[in-house]
Amino acid sequence: MPFYGLEPKPLELRAEFSTGYSTSGEERKHNIALAAKALDHALIAPGEEFSFNARVGERSAARGYKEAKIIVNGKFTEGIGGGVCQVSTTLYNAALCAGMRITEFHPHSLQVGYVKPGADAMVNYYFADLRFVNVTKNPVYLKTKADGKTLTVQVYGEKMEGRIELMSKIVGETAPGETILIDTEGKYPELPKGERMILRYGKAGVRSESYVLRYSESGKLIEKKRVRKDSYLPVDSVVVEGTAEPVGCEREPIGAEETPQEEKTA
Repeated sequence: MPFYGLEPKPLELRAEFSTGYSTSGEERKHNIALAAKALDHALIAPGEEFSFNARVGERSAARGYKEAKIIVNGKFTEGIGGGVCQVSTTLYNAALCAGMRITEFHPHSLQVGYVKPGADAMVNYYFADLRFVNVTKNPVYLKTKADGKTLTVQVYGEKMEGRIELMSKIVGETAPGETILIDTEGKYPELPKGERMILRYGKAGVRSESYVLRYSESGKLIEKKRVRKDSYLPVDSVVVEGTAEPVGCEREPIGAEETPQEEKTA
């Protein structure tokens, strides 16, 4: 790939970002490894806009992706390619820390557990992409590693002056609601009629703001820039109400053999 008019410089590590997924199911781990492998070794020319969807491709069963948990319209459900958003999110943070200019990103409707609020980047092959531009004068090279526990994305390129850090803060919360289910099918036979049991604890929704902090070589803060404001929906608690009829404590009639005998006198 020719880069006319440039003076190539040695590739150096500009930034890296890691997220954990050791507690994920095997299907989700498989999807993360598959997407990370597709992302590995990507080369981005100076001034080029990188597209996650174009690089990774469609997440389909035909291409080896499996069903795992995804978020759709504020709810967790099963879907092909669950876990790929963790790859795009990890890349998003690495690209920001490497000084790339983000041109497209999308937050989830709910908070995700692997990054702070305001640091996620949801992708869908058909309508939501992650894009950024290589603003440096030399190529940028991506390196990924997914070992089943930790996912790491590294961004290599020309030496970066100073460093960039990311900051997220919560500026408001929305209390969760409560969904009550009546056990009409008798799935909880030990739960008496009228009594309730929590099936899922609720989680507050949050409003967040995210900032890019740029430091000089000496460690002095030279710029603080807000890059996004996000709102994440609350997750309602789920409570089940029992329908089982209470069982009474009945005693068998006292038999003749159990009747007390009169004391005999001599």
